[in-house]
Amino acid sequence: MKMIDLKRLAERAEEFGAAASAVIDTADIEFVPDFRAACEANTCGNLGRNWMCPPNVGEPEELKAEALKFPKGVVFQTVYQLEDAFDFEGMQEAGKVHENVFRRLFDYIGSVLNRTDFLPMSIGGCKFCNECSCPSGEPCRFPDKAVASLEAYCIDVNHLLTGCGIPYNNGPATVSCVGLFLFADHSFEKGTS
Repeated sequence: MKMIDLKRLAERAEEFGAAASAVIDTADIEFVPDFRAACEANTCGNLGRNWMCPPNVGEPEELKAEALKFPKGVVFQTVYQLEDAFDFEGMQEAGKVHENVFRRLFDYIGSVLNRTDFLPMSIGGCKFCNECSCPSGEPCRFPDKAVASLEAYCIDVNHLLTGCGIPYNNGPATVSCVGLFLFADHSFEKGTS
């Protein structure tokens, strides 16, 4: 059975462009069901329009139970400098940069492990397809590539990062994005986490 070295994976995240990364214990994640209100307010426009967003992704209690089945993880953060606090194009670019780092890690992990051995999460709704099949009622076209958000899982990202020594806020005119991969007990090398 193939296994992954979590410390090496955290290093690889930084090689791929992350500003910081860390190995975490899933038991240390703080889940705050009240965070789902942000999804339900539809601030991003994905409510009911993306298979990996509420209500399609599942209820907070179900998602927490799913996440806790994976005892270890690697969290990483990308940081993008904006021209100013109103640099919308820079914010869009920051999301693209983060998605690139996230997908490179996703593909690397997928080359080592079966998709059932890890649980990926990133910012916002799944972006694998240019247009999600959800609004048309068709099933997800690429369920093995689909990724839910940390927000949908009600993960307190501030607590997650600061618990690892990673700053949540990286200063004025910056955008910080977070990705998280959780791993099944049999999928990582025990001496490396």
